[in-house]
Amino acid sequence: MSSSISPISFLENASEGKNNWWRYLLTVIISLVGGSLVAGVILGLLLILFSVFSGGISNISSFIGSTMSSPYSLVILVGISYTISFFLFYICLRFLHHKHLLRVINTVSGLRWKLLFKGLILWALILFILSLPDLILNPGSYQITYNSGSFFILLIICLLAFPIQASFEEILFRGYLMQGFSLVSKKPWVPLLITSLLFGGVHFFNGTNLYMDISIVVSTFIIGLMLGVIALGDNGIETAMGVHIANNLYVALLYNSADSGLPGLPSVVTAQPSDPFTGLPLLILAAIAMIAILFWNRKEDIIRIFR
Repeated sequence: MSSSISPISFLENASEGKNNWWRYLLTVIISLVGGSLVAGVILGLLLILFSVFSGGISNISSFIGSTMSSPYSLVILVGISYTISFFLFYICLRFLHHKHLLRVINTVSGLRWKLLFKGLILWALILFILSLPDLILNPGSYQITYNSGSFFILLIICLLAFPIQASFEEILFRGYLMQGFSLVSKKPWVPLLITSLLFGGVHFFNGTNLYMDISIVVSTFIIGLMLGVIALGDNGIETAMGVHIANNLYVALLYNSADSGLPGLPSVVTAQPSDPFTGLPLLILAAIAMIAILFWNRKEDIIRIFR
């Protein structure tokens, strides 16, 4: 990659280590694909062990059927695969790039936990406040699916899986890749746009049909832009990590949809299937509100991104 460095200090961290383009490509492939493959191998080995101790293939088929029909199975698989992806990414970062993990997170000497929790709480409140009017005005579009026992299990699984998943995605897209693309262009909006497009693209298969897949790509692109702006404005990704964690926990625990990529969860409320594009204006409003609140007295931090 080029040696051009963005004037934003967080992006200047990209100059550390080895930055050949093939190192970035290999790291992304190993992290994203490797995590899924290793998780698949582990699952296969568990099935083999299950067949040995349970008496045959017919029991495996029954076990797979009951496991995949469980509302928790996809969340557990997400947790396993992303944990492996995170580990593989760290190995590549340290030994392929010779970079330190903290350098793709911020510009200081430690993790800024206050920013993480600030992003988490603020985004959860914004989502709740903006969702509340429709819940009140259109109660027939929602079903109460809360069950205390099932919800507690879901809560534990989500608290284990989604912070790992969201943190890894933020480190990969808003940290590692945004810094990497800053080596190509000095203008911060260029890596912001590219990583937001990539972030939307990797979520293409999260829906249940093509129309929903496209809506998810658009939604995640908007969220990616918001998270990227926050990361560049903060000179670090902690607030964006908190927002991402809150977003995933919110849609799994509190406000799920019957036609989402994680159907059947015992969330507090489940929305009935609807046109997925109808929620985009609300999402854009939420993103604008989040950025406005965070940078109300720090407008210069936003302006410099688009110079």
